[in-house]
Amino acid sequence: MDRTQRAVATGEGAIALSGALEGAGWSLAGIAASAGAALALLRDRQPDLMLLDAVLPGMDGVALARRIRGMALNVQPAILLLRPRGLRLPGEDGLIDFGATALATPAGAGELAQALEAARALPIPLPPDKAARLEALMDALGIPDHPGRACLRRAVALAWADRRLVGALRRRLYPAAAQEAGLRPEQCERAIRHVIDRAFRTGEIEQQHKIFGDTIDARRGKPTSGEMIAQLAEELRWEG
Repeated sequence: MDRTQRAVATGEGAIALSGALEGAGWSLAGIAASAGAALALLRDRQPDLMLLDAVLPGMDGVALARRIRGMALNVQPAILLLRPRGLRLPGEDGLIDFGATALATPAGAGELAQALEAARALPIPLPPDKAARLEALMDALGIPDHPGRACLRRAVALAWADRRLVGALRRRLYPAAAQEAGLRPEQCERAIRHVIDRAFRTGEIEQQHKIFGDTIDARRGKPTSGEMIAQLAEELRWEG
């Protein structure tokens, strides 16, 4: 890990594993007994991981995982759900659609460490409603059907999940977006720039102004790639 990762443990089972959590290299940022307390800690501490019991007072773990993905956060945390061994949870098969995973308990320290690494490496996709909203925004802006649109879609999803990536476009964001498209980072960057150029030559000015307002430099007449990615990610982050 390039820095100490911070976790919030929620529920009796997760709290019982907090010692093993720290033994695996994670810093415990908070402990919550209920779903409501977990959401309050999440807003306050902005952890990298939420370790959740499957059954919690006020809300089950699967519902809480979905709730977390709908929140306006600077960094969406990895989510590891603890469930009793041999028991499948309602909605568990859909966890991966929200960038979350499950671990059967009781679990040893080695199993927990492996599950933590898997949860941290799992991509965090846009929830379906936000993915649909992004497509609508790109249509409104006039982003054409081109490989650059797919690169832009992935870059925005990454920036939505982790706002810090907007400040590391060439070092982190473009390489991550390019990997999924099977391109080199510089190809991905050029493709994004190309679709922005086309959109702001041929798209509807009223729609573009509605989304970007007065943030576009009048001398350029269009946003940079970084501005486009950041603005669309913010639109998704704060929607609703």
